[in-house]
Amino acid sequence: MSKKSKKASKSQKVMMHLLKGKTLNQAQAAKLFGAWRLSAIIFNLRKKGFDIMTTQNSRGIYKGFGRYQMTKTPTGQRIKAN
Repeated sequence: MSKKSKKASKSQKVMMHLLKGKTLNQAQAAKLFGAWRLSAIIFNLRKKGFDIMTTQNSRGIYKGFGRYQMTKTPTGQRIKAN
C-alpha cells in the first residue's frame, strides 16, 4: 500500500515561511505560494495565537503593501528575524 504525500496548504506554507524569521508581503505570497488572500491567512494565524507584526511599506515597488513578520508563537517561543 503506497502512502500519499500530503501537500502543504497555503496557510501552512505562509506559517512555515514566517516561522523561519522571514518577512512576507502580499506580492511575495502570491508569487511564492499562490496565496492571494494573505491578510485572511494572517488573521487566522493571529486567532490561533501567533504574534505577527505588520509594517506598512512607504516606498519602493511594494509601496502600500503591508509586510508581515512573526515575533512569537502561541507557546511563547520568540522568532528571530532572518
